[in-house]
Amino acid sequence: MVYDRSQYFGSHLSNCPPNDAKPALGIIYRLVFNNPPNSNDFVPIVIEEPKRFNLQSNITEEEEEKTCIGHGISVCKELEDIRKQKKRFPRKFKNAKIAKSVLTSECGLIKQTGSLNKSHYTWWLPPNVEVWHFFVVIEQQ
Repeated sequence: MVYDRSQYFGSHLSNCPPNDAKPALGIIYRLVFNNPPNSNDFVPIVIEEPKRFNLQSNITEEEEEKTCIGHGISVCKELEDIRKQKKRFPRKFKNAKIAKSVLTSECGLIKQTGSLNKSHYTWWLPPNVEVWHFFVVIEQQ
């Protein structure tokens, strides 16, 4: 399947999502604050905290990669790793819940980006799809 990258968050960057991102498939976990999850649980960090990123049109390759990842959504493929992520940032995720979904190839693009655990991925959401409807909260606290 060929993806139209111009539709994704970060599409103004020359390589975002990256060319080596794969179709999102399989079980994933996401920290959310709402039950059921809603659109507020799927806002890219670059939108929430734009000052952390260089959003200028003329940026270095390294800045572009970081900014591209910031346009994606952080998920894990292993339940234990999302639990560790919640514990690693107790202030930020104090009231977070763990939600689970099974993604299909139509669910956007994904790439392994974690250095602390190998099941951490960045997920670039498909355009015009309310992905939060595919998630179910499986752990409240």
